Amino acid sequence: MATESNINILLVDDEPLVLQSLSATFRRQYNIFTATNGKDAIEIVRQNHIHVVLSDQRMPGMLGHEVLRVIKTISPSTIRILLTGYSDLDAIMNSVNSGEVFRFLTKPWKIDQLRDTVSAAVEIAQKVGQLYPSKADIMRTSGVEPAEIIDQEEEAPPPANAQKEGLLIVEFNKEQLNTMVQVFGKKYQVYPASSISEAFDQLSKNEIYVMLTDLNLNSEDGIDFLHAVKQEYPNIVIILLTQVRDALLAIKSINEFQVYRYHVKPCAVEDLDKTIQSAMNRARTYRVQPLKNVAYVAKEVAPQLVEKEVSQKTNWWREKLRSAKKLFGG
Repeated sequence: MATESNINILLVDDEPLVLQSLSATFRRQYNIFTATNGKDAIEIVRQNHIHVVLSDQRMPGMLGHEVLRVIKTISPSTIRILLTGYSDLDAIMNSVNSGEVFRFLTKPWKIDQLRDTVSAAVEIAQKVGQLYPSKADIMRTSGVEPAEIIDQEEEAPPPANAQKEGLLIVEFNKEQLNTMVQVFGKKYQVYPASSISEAFDQLSKNEIYVMLTDLNLNSEDGIDFLHAVKQEYPNIVIILLTQVRDALLAIKSINEFQVYRYHVKPCAVEDLDKTIQSAMNRARTYRVQPLKNVAYVAKEVAPQLVEKEVSQKTNWWREKLRSAKKLFGG
């Protein structure tokens, strides 16, 4: 039965039976496009306004995260979801560090979770799409084929007062913390924290653009804490610098607080510096164009999805953060 929906969903998988199953799940709600390889998927996005793309990771030729990275450049308003397995650690890390994925869904997927995630992605895509001209508008105003338009993240201007932007570094090893303060204090206003309570104080008292943090917060679960930070401070861009190289944690860091980058210690100073510079640009962009902040938009248009991912401990941390904000007037 044909659908009257104006929402276009692209499903990408090299297994026809998987495509049939996914198509059957969504065809009554959305217009469905399918591709069995990355090249065809990219061409579909070039020729059509695709709101959401759901791609498998393991495909011949281009891997799923590579496909999504290209799709982002030609259609930045398309929301991207990756189907993968916990064993695909390198793929997961690559996906996190190229910033292309809204959610990871693991195989075999849960049908309710799949539906809820795609539904939220559709709402986000419609909201984010307000920032970008349609393909028809591009042709009408410029005469340029949409396929020739490549979106590059614009360099957001620094604060007008020329003050250094706030970088919060959370590191329980004081020797490493002091070293990073010395290195990055030349460019940024660095706020060091060697404990969660110190991080609370810095978040409450100062304007933080970027947060560089470990996941190992002594006995505390860093995921819950960072999820709470993102809920209370959605414009802060979070970078992980940790010895923990774990697929499940990488997935949770994307799904729960949209981590910007995931670096494993030891990490070269030059690489970390580039990441921080990029994250600062992203944080400035969020302040000027909040609709580019997918975590912020998700909280606004799909609160039911966000709240499903909030644990009791996350809510506990949120209350602590709110109390600290009230205490310090943050």
